Amino acid sequence: MNQRTKLTNTILEIFLWICSIATVYPLLMVLLTAFKTRGEASYLTIKLPKVWQFSNFAEVWKANFLRSLWNSVFVTVIAVTLTLLLSAVLSFVLTRRNTKFCKAAYRFMTFGIIAPFAAMPTIQLLRILGLYGSRLGLAFCYAALFMPFTTMVFTGFIKGVPRELDEAAVIDGILGFSLFGRIILPLLKPVIATAGVLNFMWVWNELQIPMYLLNSSAKWTLPLSVFNFYGQYSRSWNLVCADVAMVSIPVVLIYIFAQRYIITGMIAGAVKG
Repeated sequence: MNQRTKLTNTILEIFLWICSIATVYPLLMVLLTAFKTRGEASYLTIKLPKVWQFSNFAEVWKANFLRSLWNSVFVTVIAVTLTLLLSAVLSFVLTRRNTKFCKAAYRFMTFGIIAPFAAMPTIQLLRILGLYGSRLGLAFCYAALFMPFTTMVFTGFIKGVPRELDEAAVIDGILGFSLFGRIILPLLKPVIATAGVLNFMWVWNELQIPMYLLNSSAKWTLPLSVFNFYGQYSRSWNLVCADVAMVSIPVVLIYIFAQRYIITGMIAGAVKG
């Protein structure tokens, strides 16, 4: 290894260390601040608390946390289920029907990945449908937003599934939706796990869209529950950080337990693609 390569590796290593610190510092700050008093928390540092305030989590729990938890579970389950189911079926149709219309539809669908969320048209559409301000309308909005990316992931995977499987199923009399449900869907387990976890994290942690589409605090999802601890002239950062820590627990647990499925899905998708 020559001197130039060593220098390049050293610079790269220093850069990665800086990136790691920049990522870990805010996470550590939130976690430690969650255990501080209100006065200590106002400084927003990674200094250890003088007295560990476990009561912060109890106070957050009493502030309608269970109601927000139920709202988040309701919206997330419906949104993720719709996204995965519709994206899988759509990807199968677009992949197997090799027509100009399907190719154009796929290109049009991928534009949704870069398209920003438009609040006013979405609100008007939900009002026409009678869904504005409802958790169901929010779930439908999430499904529409995340379908383009999920469809692209499914499409890349299904392209690697041999058409001979379809032909053999048709010879055996399996047609239509039964062909997809009995033959193709079981093969999609790795990519379903990958897309499911990603969509779960996106929906669960989303903060901005519910602010536009939910008109009642009784329907707030967990990320919006931090506003329970914001005042007009002051903010309880210790309770805000405790709330953020509690909101993050389901995402962390699901990622830990589903990590091997995510890796399997990514590898399988890369090989098949």
